[in-house]
Amino acid sequence: MTGSLKLSPIALALLASTTMAQANEPTEEKIETISVLGSKVSNRTATESTSPIDILDTEQLNKGGYTELGQSLQSIAPSFNFSRTQVSDGSDLFRPATLRGLQPDQTLVLINGKRRHNQAIFGLTGTVGAGAAGTDMNSIPMMALKNVEILRDGAAARYGSDAIAGVINLSLNDSTGETTGFFQGSSTGEGDGDTYAFGLNRGFDIGSEGGFINLSLEYRDADGTNRAERDTGGSSTIPAGKLSETVRWRQGNSDSEFTSLFFNAALPLGDKELYSFGGYSNRTAFGNGFYRDFNRAERNVPQVYPDGFLPRIDNEADDISLAVGFKGDITPDWSFDFSNVYGQNKYDYSSSNTINASYAAEYLANNPNATDQQVRDNAGPRGGYSGGFRFDQWTTNLDLNGVIDRADAEPIYLSIGAEYRKENYEIVPGEVASYACGFSNASSSFPSVIDSSVFADCGFQAYQGLRPDAANKADRSSHAIYIEAETLLNEYWLVSGALRYEDVSDSGDDIIWKLATRYEVTEDLALRAAASTGFRAPSLQQSGYTAFTTSLGGDGSLATSYTATAGSPFPEALGIEGLQLESSDNYNLGLAWDASNDLSITLDFYQIKIYDRINLGSFIGADSDELSNFPDANAALKASGAVQANFFSNSLDSTTKGIDLIASYSTEVASGELEITFAANKNKTTIDKVNSPKGIPESIALDEQTRSFLTHGQPQERATLTFDYTKDKWSSLLRLNYFGKTEVAYFSGKHIELPGFLSPTNSWQDHSVVESAVLVDINLGYQINEHFDVSLGIDNLFDKTPNELGEDEVLNFITNGAMRYPLRALPYGFDGMTYYAKVNFRF
Repeated sequence: MTGSLKLSPIALALLASTTMAQANEPTEEKIETISVLGSKVSNRTATESTSPIDILDTEQLNKGGYTELGQSLQSIAPSFNFSRTQVSDGSDLFRPATLRGLQPDQTLVLINGKRRHNQAIFGLTGTVGAGAAGTDMNSIPMMALKNVEILRDGAAARYGSDAIAGVINLSLNDSTGETTGFFQGSSTGEGDGDTYAFGLNRGFDIGSEGGFINLSLEYRDADGTNRAERDTGGSSTIPAGKLSETVRWRQGNSDSEFTSLFFNAALPLGDKELYSFGGYSNRTAFGNGFYRDFNRAERNVPQVYPDGFLPRIDNEADDISLAVGFKGDITPDWSFDFSNVYGQNKYDYSSSNTINASYAAEYLANNPNATDQQVRDNAGPRGGYSGGFRFDQWTTNLDLNGVIDRADAEPIYLSIGAEYRKENYEIVPGEVASYACGFSNASSSFPSVIDSSVFADCGFQAYQGLRPDAANKADRSSHAIYIEAETLLNEYWLVSGALRYEDVSDSGDDIIWKLATRYEVTEDLALRAAASTGFRAPSLQQSGYTAFTTSLGGDGSLATSYTATAGSPFPEALGIEGLQLESSDNYNLGLAWDASNDLSITLDFYQIKIYDRINLGSFIGADSDELSNFPDANAALKASGAVQANFFSNSLDSTTKGIDLIASYSTEVASGELEITFAANKNKTTIDKVNSPKGIPESIALDEQTRSFLTHGQPQERATLTFDYTKDKWSSLLRLNYFGKTEVAYFSGKHIELPGFLSPTNSWQDHSVVESAVLVDINLGYQINEHFDVSLGIDNLFDKTPNELGEDEVLNFITNGAMRYPLRALPYGFDGMTYYAKVNFRF
């Protein structure tokens, strides 16, 4: 069950890996304690927490048909969101993982208590988490995990950048002497999306002093799903306005494949310990863009695709990580932990079933009497490499942990540490055909092969390749020191505090702090509170990002849009010299109540104020009214060769307020054990201020589409109600998952302006809405013998999907009726019911 009452001793943020000493403790004592990063304190029960935390073991994570870590966490932890989207480039492979409705890069992820690297890419516009490169949760196999701890409170004073919304710590499996694994097969109620998954884990003892190595292998192969419908775009044989014979568009999950290998190891060396962990994962996903109609002169070459085509985007992510550390006792009261962690994420795009329409256009312009066969033969490649992104991170930590005795008073538990971090980021351009304007890569386009009055698009359709002038390398470093202390003022009153200084080479330094307390009003009721400041350094993915996108003017000239690198001449001329640190004020007030031996309740109120949040702004055009008072900026924009540009800036302040409630009840029913858990989160984000350069409209710094994703792109209400019943060899689970409404301006009348007379109702819906919903999951398991158990289940039993698009919705119109559901801000996807069977084994 969800255990918000369970936390480790050294208040607040000290989550992490199990020490060798703790691994050898009796089982009864381990149940009541959780290991902590750099702490030898193990004499307090986990219910004595000063901050709210969820502690989820692998049994909870795997009770259901979810094969992705992000989906599994979302189903049992309401403060965690894992939004779906489609036709937004890399989102077919990565999904934004968020806490408390904030951005993905405002949550820090640890593995065994050590900082995990971020992903190399982010969604741009029109998605949840746009412009934020968080941690790729789906690169981590569930088979490798022992438990997951979600600290729903800011902990930047302990862990540094990114820990504004909270901290997620993933503890790796450290078991030995047995082989465990699973086989799982699943499919949707529509008969598609067949998924096969396999996992294997084995731990080996090293020596006789507690050394071990634990290995995990996981593989998953998933067919895509499609909820699109036949469209009215027409073809060479079917007139526009009449339904196509087949479903030509795609709306659903992509075909994907996942392979991973992780390890966790430790080797005692006297009273010290050498440890290491890490892993490799490779994932691919076969996404798509919008269907290109046969008669779209600027996009299609009918000699190649006579009926139009659906361009596909092949996404591939490689992720590696390796940690090596050495820890042990210095004295009976003091210990040390020295570690180095390396992580790398590579993300590549390749296009297929596509075309660069300008190639055929140039050939026909130079060979006006060419036959259709000759045009086809000289239409250029149908796909190729479109570019990629690279990110790697080195993190070195030294932590000292000990106890200061105070005569008859309670001792002070102290942690002191230092950190050095080095990061690198790179943008890799695509092959020439992915972005060029014709074979000659001309400075203007050529008349389309369909209509000579229309000019052909340049670059691959669906994902125009990354141009060489967008290639970039960036690096930076940071160093930090921190101190954290905790003590009991008396037997009822626990207090703790932390102080951290950090200096980031490209964005400045800061001193932040945290104070927390817990007071036992009675033996069963405790009040807790925390106040802290925090910060988040702009990621290299933000400060080092640049891009050029080419579109066509009516005369065939190229119109280049430019995302300017932070600190480059264009934003600098507007007074924005570079990205600065985000800062935050966090407050938490709550209670923990053991109402009876069977019922426990936690209730927490929180407020997170974030200043100077980083956001990617809207485009500003050269010679526009906005630049009339900024001649240097206008000149810098023209010098870039672009007609318009945008950039990242510290453009807004916001406040997020919310409530977390978790109630856990256990009882005996019909000689079996029943556990009931209710968990809920309610939050609201408001924009307090828009920090636009003086003289530049606020809508440039924060447009309506982006604002809607920040405030309403994730459910403001989430809840789960779980009934978990076991008796003898049988087990069963019933879970109700509630998702509140989302409402964004993207793909709506507020985003794409169409004349009202085109709508059957003479107007278009202002927003794209996904209404609130309750999804019901069921699972039934049976223990066959000591080696095998089997479970059957259905996720989304009642086949709940978003409301279908109406005829007065822009997305329905621009896709010729093909899209059935909204595309963005989907908290639970479009697939509907999924059923599965799973066999677990243990030897």
